[in-house]
Amino acid sequence: MGIRIITDSTSYLPPEKLEEYEIEVVPLEITLGGIRFREGEMSNREYYSRLRSTSDFPTTSQPPVGDFVKVFQKYGPQETYICLVISELLSGTFHSAENAAALLPDYDITVLDSRSTAMGLGFQVLKAAEMGRQGFGRDQIIQELVKVRAAIKVRFVVDNLEYLVRGGRLGKTSGLLGNLLQVKPILGIIDGKIEALKKVRSKRRAVENIIEELKSEVEQGKVSEIAVCHADIESEAMELKDQVEAFFPRPVLVSEVGPTIGSHAGPGVLGLVYY
Repeated sequence: MGIRIITDSTSYLPPEKLEEYEIEVVPLEITLGGIRFREGEMSNREYYSRLRSTSDFPTTSQPPVGDFVKVFQKYGPQETYICLVISELLSGTFHSAENAAALLPDYDITVLDSRSTAMGLGFQVLKAAEMGRQGFGRDQIIQELVKVRAAIKVRFVVDNLEYLVRGGRLGKTSGLLGNLLQVKPILGIIDGKIEALKKVRSKRRAVENIIEELKSEVEQGKVSEIAVCHADIESEAMELKDQVEAFFPRPVLVSEVGPTIGSHAGPGVLGLVYY
């Protein structure tokens, strides 16, 4: 008996963290070129190779309600569940989880909208798992998660705005303007949705801006956790990690985003998540 943490596959936590805290992951679904699969069934390398070589545009969908039900039933009604998922403004996953909870009235299930994704979600999941392991109760964990959720910053740059525009995650005007002028906007997740925060002339300069913003917050003592997130550009991610660790005293986690987020942000996305 205790606190059981559930999340969806867009948290992109390292496998060792999932195993350490016994975190259950419910995968979203992706369709590309007529092939439909659950996230995790195809390697990231294979998926991004297919995505780069096809003119077909991928679609993604939330997990079926039954997938959440199966995870809850795996441990039974004696557990207390905290289920943290991708922003409901980016996916219908929150509603799938809520509908699953409604089908299990004898279970103690709290479904929380992270208002984020990738490590913006992942850091919240880790905080909940750590507090659960330390013996904190559900209400205490939720109170802390609300604070973490409000503090998290997601900053990233994409190689091609077309993926975000075609997927409906960024306004068409912003996308067309960016590609026409070869502008690389610095993007963020604000109140659960993707927003263009600042426009610069190159990816290199965008990354420099993101680092400068982070460094200022580190110097003010406002940052306790940092992650580098990327899609199929490991060498650039490791270079960014080294740059950040030059002024941040703790290890920086590296997380590769998988097919769900990669389908919308496109391969080559690079960014930082911190709080």
